[in-house]
Order: sequence, then structure tokens, then C-alpha cells
Amino acid sequence: MKDLLRSLLDTALATLLRDARLPALEALPDYTLERSKTRAHGDFACNVALLLARPARMNPRALAEALVAALPAHALLARAEVAGPGFINLFLAPAAYHAEVLRALREGARYGHNAQGRGRR
Repeated sequence: MKDLLRSLLDTALATLLRDARLPALEALPDYTLERSKTRAHGDFACNVALLLARPARMNPRALAEALVAALPAHALLARAEVAGPGFINLFLAPAAYHAEVLRALREGARYGHNAQGRGRR
């Protein structure tokens, strides 16, 4: 699910860069996309606008609003909201939970395992 959400956010960033609503940057930051601690803050929260604001010389909240507006529609994403100084809260659609349950059933004992880190700390 995180990979899908990160892909949607990356697409929104690319759209802003393409449309010159975000200045060209040498590199995009390695932003975090974490499960929200509180359900009221969505299912996932992202700090990409906060990290990009300074190098882009933009207000972080305005940048977050532009990113939310540029997010492509997806059946598994119900909505996205800007919170606080520029966090992006992402709310999953009920279909996202159904898809994850089906994936867990399909993958069986392999579910939840990935190659990230490849055994290294």
C-alpha cells in the first residue's frame, strides 16, 4: 500500500515540476510516509511538502495543497487532506482494505515479507 501511495505522491510531484508550479530541484528529498497514529489524521501521513518547502522557497502548507490538488485519482485512495504546517494525510478507501485482505490470502506465509535491507541492519 505504501508503494502505491508513494507512486501517487511521486506522480503529483512530477506534475508540479512539469507544470512549473514547483521549481526544478537538484534532488527530491527522501520523504516519509508513515501510518498515522490517530485515525482522525488518516491512514497515512506524509512530510514531503515540509521537506521540499525550503529548497523550493515555498510555503509548506501551500506546497502541500498543490500536491494534494495534483494527486491522481485512484480507487484505493478516498481522499487526501493538508494538516498543520504542511503534512499530507491520506485516507484509504474501503476497497483498499479488501484488496489487502485478498493479497494476504493470495500470498499466504509470504505476506508481509520483503527484500528491503536484505538481512542487513
